[in-house]
Amino acid sequence: MPLLRKDDTLTAWTEVRGTAEQVYAVVSDITRIPQWSPETIRARWVGDDRFEAWNRRRLGRWRTTAHVITAKPNREFSFVVQAFGGDWTHWRYLIEPGATESTTRLSESMRMCVALPMAAAIYEHLCLFVHDRRSDLQDNLEHSVERIRTLVEAGAA
Repeated sequence: MPLLRKDDTLTAWTEVRGTAEQVYAVVSDITRIPQWSPETIRARWVGDDRFEAWNRRRLGRWRTTAHVITAKPNREFSFVVQAFGGDWTHWRYLIEPGATESTTRLSESMRMCVALPMAAAIYEHLCLFVHDRRSDLQDNLEHSVERIRTLVEAGAA
């Protein structure tokens, strides 16, 4: 199992029946992250551009802080999760015109800001029961964009 390296990036995307405004309203509301994230159970703002998130997965529990990097209404929202005194992962939601006039393309990506330390991989293996974090994160991204699509389309109906 190769560890995630610095700048490794994973992406998932979907077509949403809704406007760019509707998609952006969901992805930029960090308090809604638990509605689509397989690991985040709570998120709250702690400043104008900073938030905390509480995460849980199997035996693992952890809290993170994040800093919003990009907030371009109806186009892009991104943030960097910070851990151990530095940037850890960069999460990005890109909103683009869809294949038809009534759809919007939503992409979610995660880029590693550091190489995944061996201690983190061991924690994920023992507490989260994750044996291949790359595949696991890819599954999480695909789950997330589908949940966001469902949320937007339910609100647009």
